Amino acid sequence: MAGLGSVSRFDFLKMVGTAGTVFMLLPLVPFGKTLGSNVPLASKPVIIKRINKVGPDGVAFLYPTKQKGFVWYMNHDEPFDSHFEIGGGSTYRKLVKNEDGSWTADDNKRVKFNLNVDPDYEDAIGGCNMSFKDSMSRGYTYDKSDLDHVELTGFFNVHKPTENDGIYLRGPCNHHNEADHLCCEEFNYDCETDCNSTKLRSKVKFTKQSPNKYHNDPAGVKPIVPRIVLAGHGWFGIKYIHIILSHDMNNPKVKLEQWMNFNGDGKTWIKVNEVVDSRSYKWGPKAICEGEDYEVGAWGAPRMVYKWYRGDVDFKWFSCRQIEPSLIRT
Repeated sequence: MAGLGSVSRFDFLKMVGTAGTVFMLLPLVPFGKTLGSNVPLASKPVIIKRINKVGPDGVAFLYPTKQKGFVWYMNHDEPFDSHFEIGGGSTYRKLVKNEDGSWTADDNKRVKFNLNVDPDYEDAIGGCNMSFKDSMSRGYTYDKSDLDHVELTGFFNVHKPTENDGIYLRGPCNHHNEADHLCCEEFNYDCETDCNSTKLRSKVKFTKQSPNKYHNDPAGVKPIVPRIVLAGHGWFGIKYIHIILSHDMNNPKVKLEQWMNFNGDGKTWIKVNEVVDSRSYKWGPKAICEGEDYEVGAWGAPRMVYKWYRGDVDFKWFSCRQIEPSLIRT
């Protein structure tokens, strides 16, 4: 690894691999020097480059697809289908196709897409009074087909900065009533990517939503490594991973991961955020909705969401796969 200090961060990513899969826990000091960023000595950024094991859009898998699990890829001729719909509260009315085959909304004030496993889905069992205890006991909130382990992917080109917390990838979740945010089925996890500046370094964070309130991950907001400003950067990809580590009623656990592809090719992915949620992590509210203090969403749900506010955002290569919770290493 000698001489890496003179290599740009994106040239370095091109060197990670040229065929098959390369999985790397990079040496700490050379990595920090290479990327020109302050990487803590305790950090080991994970990079995967893969050109086999890809979907129909050419984007690489990180986790293997579950046999007979839910798989959805956006149709780039007609994005909306029986599973993919305009989300509640959206201000856009139609999508406009760009010359490069990507899409943009005709109004970016509030853009939201719902992706439903069951096209006929409306509400969780119990609706507004969904029971956290019963959901965890069953393992799902709506139906046995609910998503548990999920890899949600999207690619974005942010021409003008977004607002609020940037681009949101959410789920698995249930119906959100725009008129009343006090419902128990409002529970969800969000993966949020800051695209709100053309000058300031972009950051990421996870949030947990309970009725009418967002709770930031206790680990806080994290600057993206390598250092990058996403608004005006060009195409980049986001993968949001949701995995239920434990369904134990006494010790439920959920792991969330965020991976990013910075050159837009869909092949080279860097893990930029990760958290394991447990009751002892103390993330969220005290006991509500027949759950315990700092309850963990260790249950399946039927919906995933893409969302952003304002800006000027092109998008493509949306996909969702129900996965096996073991990272592909070969």
